[in-house]
Amino acid sequence: MSTHTPAHLSPAQAAQVANVSRWTIMRAIKSSHLQAFRDNKNQWKIKDDDLNTWLSTHHAQYAHTVQEEANAYPEHAPAHPDQIAEETLELVRVKAELEAEKTFRATIEADRDHWRDLAKKLAEPRPRKWWFW
Repeated sequence: MSTHTPAHLSPAQAAQVANVSRWTIMRAIKSSHLQAFRDNKNQWKIKDDDLNTWLSTHHAQYAHTVQEEANAYPEHAPAHPDQIAEETLELVRVKAELEAEKTFRATIEADRDHWRDLAKKLAEPRPRKWWFW
């Protein structure tokens, strides 16, 4: 695993991992079935362990999803449903890291363009005044 992976998941990322809707995750948080907390930006964050605990307690509800996925690709089917959750979680982490890198690159490019424009303005010749006061 990479050292730059997020420690916590957003409800949308958790929904992707659990293969449910974001609203299902939010209902589970509101009903206290899924443990979550709010960060400094007042956004919900879910720990990996809490999501795995919630998935294991609600495994019967979502077992058909895991079984359908295993039947769809029998030669690549993992041996255990937890392996599916771990691989999906890793995929979500990698996607989040990629999006963060894209955002960072866009910010750096915008900053570069701003400084380039300033350098062009400074390099333009200015009209000279004929008097010194």
